[in-house]
Amino acid sequence: MEVITIESKAYQEIVLKIEQLHEYFKSFPKKKEVKKDDKEVWLDSNEVCKRLNISTRTLYRMRKDRLIGFSNLRGHYRFKQSDVEQILNERLVESDPETFEEMRQILPK
Repeated sequence: MEVITIESKAYQEIVLKIEQLHEYFKSFPKKKEVKKDDKEVWLDSNEVCKRLNISTRTLYRMRKDRLIGFSNLRGHYRFKQSDVEQILNERLVESDPETFEEMRQILPK
């Protein structure tokens, strides 16, 4: 066995760095445990296209570009409903009531 000696100050710096790393990794969200009651709803390609109002070709490009998660079982693609909802929510554009009122005044009645 080999013994290595270091200065007390250097040892304290190493311990501090390890504690900082520990705190950093503790701050990561933990993976959600899937309960048996929490059954995820899976949608087929046609259902996703209808919900997102997109073509099957667009859905193919989204899969290819990894913009949407999917599972492939014997050539049939399935998508988690929560992923589809997340895509919609991430791209949600909030309207400004003032802008909406300005548009209403500009548009003919």
